[in-house]
Amino acid sequence: MLLVDDEPLVLEGLAFMIDWESHGFRICGEACDGEEALNRIQELNPDLVVLDISMPVMDGLQLVEHCTKVLNAPCRFIILSGHDDFAFAQKALTCGVLDYWLKPIDVEEINATLGKLSKEWSHPGREEAGPPHAALPLAAAWTVPDADDPLFAAEDSLLLAIQAGDGAAIDEAAGRLCSQMELSFRGDREASKAFLTNVLLELIWKVMEGEMTSPAPDDEHALSLPVLPNRPERWPDILASFARETVEQLTRQKAMTGPVGEAARIIRERYREPLQLQAVAKMLHFQPAYLGQLFKKQTGMSFLDYVHRTRIEASRRLLRRTDLKIADVARTVGYADPEQFAAKFKQWMDMPPSQYKNG
Repeated sequence: MLLVDDEPLVLEGLAFMIDWESHGFRICGEACDGEEALNRIQELNPDLVVLDISMPVMDGLQLVEHCTKVLNAPCRFIILSGHDDFAFAQKALTCGVLDYWLKPIDVEEINATLGKLSKEWSHPGREEAGPPHAALPLAAAWTVPDADDPLFAAEDSLLLAIQAGDGAAIDEAAGRLCSQMELSFRGDREASKAFLTNVLLELIWKVMEGEMTSPAPDDEHALSLPVLPNRPERWPDILASFARETVEQLTRQKAMTGPVGEAARIIRERYREPLQLQAVAKMLHFQPAYLGQLFKKQTGMSFLDYVHRTRIEASRRLLRRTDLKIADVARTVGYADPEQFAAKFKQWMDMPPSQYKNG
C-alpha cells in the first residue's frame, strides 16, 4: 500500500500508529503531493492507496480520477481528509474510493476498515489476480436499460423489502436483482458491477436523505460502500448484508423527532414545489431564523441546500430510468430553469446531468 499526504507528521502517524501487517498490508512507499504519488503508483503498482484530498500540484480526487479514467490503474483508494463535508464525501464515493477517513487519525476506525478489506480480499473464493479492480465511478459505461426492463422492478422489490424491514424478502430480492443483472447486461461483469455499485450508493443516499444528525466520524453505525469482489456469485450476499445494515440505520432514524425532522419530511414530500424556509417555519409554528439555525446544526447543511440535494437525488432516478429530456427532468423535480438544474446537479454530483444520463 502507498501513503500520500503533504504533512510529514500525518505520514509518520499512519506508518507507526497502525499495525498494517496484522491486516495483511505492507507499506511499499510514501508521497508528499499528487504528482509524486502518480509517479509512485506507476512505479510500485500498489494494491491500496491512502491519500489526502488537499495536496499541492494535484489534489487527491483529481489523482483518483486520473488513475481510474486515464491510467486504468488496478489499485483501490481510501481518502484521508480534514473536511467533514457531505459534498467531499459524496464526490469521493462517486470517484470510486472505498472509504473516507477524517483527520485526526482514528486508529479504531482505520483498523475496522482494514479488517473488512482484509476479509474481502483474502476470501478463498476470490480470483487470484489480486484485489478487485478500481471501482467504477457513477458515470461508468453501461447502456441504460429500457424503463420497463425487469431490472428496475427487481431493484424496486429490494427497496420495498428494506422499507418493510423483512429479512427474508431482502435476501430473495437481492438474489433476484443480481440474477436479473446477469440477464439485462448479458453477462457483462463490469457493467453489472457498475450498476450494482450505483444501487449500493442509492442505499447510502437513502439513509443520508433521512439523516437528522451529522454522523460522527467514528460512528460504528455509519454506512460505507462495501467492496465488490470480481466473483459475481458473492454479490447477492454482499448486497443483502448491506441492505440489512440500511434497515438498521433507517430504524434508528425513525426514532428521531422534532422540528428539523418535520421540516425534512415536508421537503422530501413537496420538493417539486417552490419551497421557502419562511413558509415551512410557519407551518411548524417556528421562527424562520431559529428553524434555519437548528436545521443547519442537525443536518450539517442549510435548508435550501437540503432542498437542492433532495431534488438532485430524485433527478438521478429519473435520469437512470427514463428517456425524459434533461429539461423535462428539471421541471419534474422542481426547477423551472434547466440551466439552474444543470448547475446544481454538477455541484452535487461533480458531473453534468447529460454525462450522468449517457454514461
